[in-house]
Amino acid sequence: MAPSSAFHIKEHILDASHIREFPHALSNSQDDVLKLSVKEYIPKNNTSPQPGDVTIIGAHANGFPKELYEALWEDLLAQSVSQPFRIRSILIADAAWQGASSVLNEAKLGNDPGWLDHPRDLLHVINTLRPPRPLIGVGHSFGGNAIANLALANPRLLSAVVLLDPVISRWSSNAKGSIADSPAAMSARRRDHWPSRDAARAAFLKSPFYRAWDGRVFDAWVDHGLRNVPTSLYPSGEGVTLTTTKHQEVFTYFRPSWDAYDEAGKQIVRPELVPDLDPALNERFYTYPVYRSEGASTLSRLPHLRPPLLYVFGGTSDLSTPELREEKMRLTGTGVGGSGGVARGKVKEITLPEAGHLFPMEIPGTSAKLAAEWIVKGVEEWKREQAEFEAWAKLSTAEKTTLTEKWFKRIGRPERPAKAKM
Repeated sequence: MAPSSAFHIKEHILDASHIREFPHALSNSQDDVLKLSVKEYIPKNNTSPQPGDVTIIGAHANGFPKELYEALWEDLLAQSVSQPFRIRSILIADAAWQGASSVLNEAKLGNDPGWLDHPRDLLHVINTLRPPRPLIGVGHSFGGNAIANLALANPRLLSAVVLLDPVISRWSSNAKGSIADSPAAMSARRRDHWPSRDAARAAFLKSPFYRAWDGRVFDAWVDHGLRNVPTSLYPSGEGVTLTTTKHQEVFTYFRPSWDAYDEAGKQIVRPELVPDLDPALNERFYTYPVYRSEGASTLSRLPHLRPPLLYVFGGTSDLSTPELREEKMRLTGTGVGGSGGVARGKVKEITLPEAGHLFPMEIPGTSAKLAAEWIVKGVEEWKREQAEFEAWAKLSTAEKTTLTEKWFKRIGRPERPAKAKM
């Protein structure tokens, strides 16, 4: 069965948010309008949704098109049948510089995408399409960071959050070894052209990296992770190339800081080039000649996260070492405006001991089962909140829009001015 066979799929082309985080995200004009490729998955078994049915807001990993998560959505839909919630729809957008969005924006993209542009774009998608609540955020890797920042932007927007091995830590690049050994460097060196889609498929199947994926995910990668030539990078010839160029993938891993530092790479002399760089980062994480700030800055804001949040970590993932897992669990939801964190049962972690960073591609069924169990918690809390609101909504207009006796009892009534003597 094809991964999308359980859904009716609507495609939306929407404007991205304005203005972008960094000027060089755009090539021509700061007023250029980028487009977002959005897919909406509507379950065929729920074509007449009822109040309280769930809308999922998804977010993808760096370099992986949104369609790779169709297997996860299919398995999540199957899980929902045995859970006390139904799925209304699933919305997921390619980041403006990746996947099908990057094809739409090919002539406008620069070389400096900001991670926080994507959660702002997701918020714009939600405000445009206005899906009914409850909304549940599900994000993987870079997409986990995006969903966390979406929740921070509007604390009551999401009724629950599921983060699958998110990139949220004092991580600015590869913490061990040299830059040349980092995932970004490997992406920069990767092959990005094949004579045909079949040739690309055969080449991918030689790699244990791809052979570990669920077959549905692999098929989606061949279908959507590649595009036909010609493109701006390959303006002539035949064959296929990566839909998300390896260049945009690397730009997402790193921002250049070499022009901001002195020649020795020790002191920042042009801070305006790196306004988001935190010089207090632990010495284990280099910030010269490249850096990436959003993982650390999001970590610093985790105390203010309000929705109930489930972390699912890959036990062998470099991004989810015991130290980094403990840090997130200790901080999440514990600050002003936050959920109360672990102490109030609002934050939970599940570690998959044998899984790496890409477990949503390898075991989408397990990922879906864990997500479904947490979604139940979010739906229950939303129902309690909604019941309270509906009871309040039945009050008279005067009771809802004017100062009541309860107010005056607590703030006091103003004294009436004495009448003037004649």
